[in-house]
Amino acid sequence: GGDSGGDSGGDSGGDNGDSRGESPPSPLLRRDADPRIYNDGVTFSETLRAMQAAQQEVLQRRKRHAFMVAPRPGASAVPLADLVLAFASAELERLKSRDGAPGFAKFADARLVTGRPLEAALGINRYLGVGDKSIWLGMGRGLDAIRDEFAASGTEDDLVCLEYVLEGTAGCHPREWQHSGGKQMDAFYEGREEDGRRGRPLSYFVEHPQAREAALLPEHVVALRLYTTAAFKSINDPLRNRSGAHPFPVTVAFINDGIKRLRAVGAGAADASERRDFWRGLRNVALPDGFHQTGGTEYAPLSTSSDLEVALHYSDAAQERLLFKLTTASFLERGASLQFLSAFPGEVEYLYPPLTFLDPTGKVETITTTCGVKFSVIEVQPRI
Repeated sequence: GGDSGGDSGGDSGGDNGDSRGESPPSPLLRRDADPRIYNDGVTFSETLRAMQAAQQEVLQRRKRHAFMVAPRPGASAVPLADLVLAFASAELERLKSRDGAPGFAKFADARLVTGRPLEAALGINRYLGVGDKSIWLGMGRGLDAIRDEFAASGTEDDLVCLEYVLEGTAGCHPREWQHSGGKQMDAFYEGREEDGRRGRPLSYFVEHPQAREAALLPEHVVALRLYTTAAFKSINDPLRNRSGAHPFPVTVAFINDGIKRLRAVGAGAADASERRDFWRGLRNVALPDGFHQTGGTEYAPLSTSSDLEVALHYSDAAQERLLFKLTTASFLERGASLQFLSAFPGEVEYLYPPLTFLDPTGKVETITTTCGVKFSVIEVQPRI
């Protein structure tokens, strides 16, 4: 249980309406809608009063909650706070059963690091610190350039991942990786149906229908596959730390270009031009000063999920939690689904390219549980 408050109205589905209530409501009953009810004075009055009361209850409920969310496709929208508090309650019970007493990681006064809109406009090549021509020449060298970058700057784990992606066969590496919760690469767990990749070489992913639809080169596939392995840390950290030239500039350039090309897969989807929301959960970080007014640029590739619960799990066991709601109007504003080539296909995510600009819409909500856990929700529009 708990309480929530929002200082801005919002909706997450086509039937949510406007929670501010400035406009007068449409007539609840019309003569041509149901003459039988309209012409019976007693029935009409009773029906109208009941409908007015129901309408006011809905409007008041929406005023109390900034965001209304459909928990699954086709379901009616409910207050986001209800879903968040239900998750927090279940989480608390899990912690009690595991540890005997609930406990949450305390807020560490860390701030999310984002850049200026200008950096998003200038593009990734300038940000990598090695110059456009060096990156263009490196991309022209293709896989050889990626190999050279990892040979020069990769960790032992990075080199294991590179060898697996380039020369290995899917699902045939015995190591269980800590960052993935002890899972093996290209293995399917929890009853998930295999997709035919097991025992297949790199060419399986290069020739996959989604790779072909997006016109991905082998270099794109290798770079994106690498990003889904433990090598992601060596790719992300220099982007966020901004400490000199990036050690893997060509790899990052192929990741960036590959994500953008993969939007072509969404162009033919039934919801290509419909509104869709995605979520990103973070633990024990605060927004940088001024973010609500000017937005910010995410330096590294940005992982999101279409499943609210998945995003909530990424913020779990923390006292302070930040939840981004990324609202999109078409496939051009969405990240790429990497599931078909991911080394961990159970992780269904939509990946945005580095230097995605997050533009706040002004809609926010704060949800606080009875045990003091605070969820700060902010809606943004991603600009790729």
